[in-house]
Amino acid sequence: MATKIVAKDKRAFSSTLKSARLGLLDAQYEVGLMYANGVGVAQDFEKALLWIRQAAERGLAAAQYLLGTRYANGVAVEQDDHKAFFWYLKAAEQGHPKAIFRLGKFYGALHSESANACFFKAAELGLTEAQFTVGAAFENGKGVVQDYRQALYWYQRSAEQGLAAAQCALADLYANGHGVPCDVELALDWYRKAAQQHFAAAQVAMGLIDANGDGRSLRRTRTRRKAGTVERRRDASGWIKAAEMGDADARYNFALMCHFGLGVPEDLVQAEAWYLSAAKQGEVRAQLALARLYEGVHDEQAWVWYHKAAEQGDLEAQFFLGRHYLSGQGVEQDPLAGCSWYVKAGEAGDPRSLLTLGHLFSGEMEHAASACFKRAAEQGIAEAQFLLSQHYAAGKGISHDLGQAFYWCRLAAEQGYALAQCALGITYLNGRGAPRDFAQALFWFQKAADQGDAKAQWNLGAMYASGGDGVAQDLRQAFIWCQKAADLGFVAAQATLGVLFALTQNMDQAVHWWSKAAHQGDPEAQYNLALMYSKGQGVKQDSALAFHWFVEAAGQGVVSAQSRLGLIYATGDAVALDLIEAHKWFILAAKGGDAAGKANLVRSEERLGLMQIAEAQRRANQWLQAASNSRSLKEV
Repeated sequence: MATKIVAKDKRAFSSTLKSARLGLLDAQYEVGLMYANGVGVAQDFEKALLWIRQAAERGLAAAQYLLGTRYANGVAVEQDDHKAFFWYLKAAEQGHPKAIFRLGKFYGALHSESANACFFKAAELGLTEAQFTVGAAFENGKGVVQDYRQALYWYQRSAEQGLAAAQCALADLYANGHGVPCDVELALDWYRKAAQQHFAAAQVAMGLIDANGDGRSLRRTRTRRKAGTVERRRDASGWIKAAEMGDADARYNFALMCHFGLGVPEDLVQAEAWYLSAAKQGEVRAQLALARLYEGVHDEQAWVWYHKAAEQGDLEAQFFLGRHYLSGQGVEQDPLAGCSWYVKAGEAGDPRSLLTLGHLFSGEMEHAASACFKRAAEQGIAEAQFLLSQHYAAGKGISHDLGQAFYWCRLAAEQGYALAQCALGITYLNGRGAPRDFAQALFWFQKAADQGDAKAQWNLGAMYASGGDGVAQDLRQAFIWCQKAADLGFVAAQATLGVLFALTQNMDQAVHWWSKAAHQGDPEAQYNLALMYSKGQGVKQDSALAFHWFVEAAGQGVVSAQSRLGLIYATGDAVALDLIEAHKWFILAAKGGDAAGKANLVRSEERLGLMQIAEAQRRANQWLQAASNSRSLKEV
């Protein structure tokens, strides 16, 4: 079984590599990722970078962003901020939210207006970190007029997506009544959410609340960090006394207060000392805090404390160790140790570890992958919900169940997960797993398209182009959305955009977009481009190029192209006359239901002898077998 699984990975890599070499943009990016992660091929960062760079240079935003991160962090390349900025800018120009956010970070204090513009754009596109950054800018009046209501709005959006820092900041606003009436219960609720993610400032807030024993003191204890009021120091005094008496919990909480300037002046030296004393007593939260404090400064010590916290069952430490051992980042790569730590955290229910394990098991142990995705999905992780829906839909490692596929996909979509929103739109469009509903399809495609999902943008454009079933035809909207997807490099959208331009008699632009899509392997675009070269529409007439693109389209099963190819061989136009090859293509076109192919097949038989017809049939059968084998390989 193990050998068969490895073979499947190798076949998948081989198939993707073939597509990449043919010029398929997404395939080039996927091959880069496969080399980077060692999927179906020996891990090779140089080759990974080569393919990712090729996709980036051809305009794929995801590849441009990834290349930017490589240069920014010096991963597999020499660190180069200028090149990082260049690639982030390229991806940002295509609307890539993370690239826009990173661009804002680059501008920073040097160009605060440009930085804020990037943060706002990324926030509007739904990027959690950007929403938090914009919220903080409004709260502190940094680069914008201070506005607590706007801060509340952006913190809320980010907090609802699970960002602990935003949850804590939102709790602060409710605790202090900034931009909203003071609401202790809501503040407590958000502090708890952040504290459950081990967010230190929230843990301190909860600790202070517990120490005071009265939620009414919350507003006072969470006042903005202005060191030294009598009341705030009184809050700290209880922790100091208990810490000095050797209480590990008190030492940890007082260390947090020193670390973040909560109730006492900020003092990292004191914080480190108190963390260390608590960590040595076995206080797992202190061990984790100390590991974070040392990380990047004293890495060896950081690893010691991550290990100690992980061995005591801390899920964040276990996840950290799993990720770093698996990637070899900051430590000698050890996939076995990495998986072991992920498994420990996953067994305890850590959703991030379960999601990662699901990815690791996918393609090799689908049953285990489905089980991991299910446990993470049940905890509300949108990506896991979407992946679980895909497993149900395909029957991968779990029983085929379109009802369950729809259920989990809908949950992920309602959380704003763009891939799930697009998949849900396709479900409603095709009526597989849910009643066919064009209005619902349009609704979910719109949701995903607004987040920059190219496939959803194309589907949205295609629906507006065709109209019907309660959707009014709107060519303007069709152009807008297909253009957006085409600019992102989505091949099917480029092909559709060519059709739209042809409908409006703009043949130059039609040829431009068909050419882009044809070079990336789209069969319908190849056929349409062949027709343009054949007729000399939008481009200079060129029989040789027409023949080339008819061959490409026919090879992918476009029956109209097969019929045309038969005529070219039968007439000797652009190629040497070959009646047997012509007959072969007429056979294939006729089998595909092409009316002209069927008529030409009858005429062709009249011109050939029995041996020639038999040879043509043999060639057609050989082609069909090769096509069948190719489809089977893609399905593996």
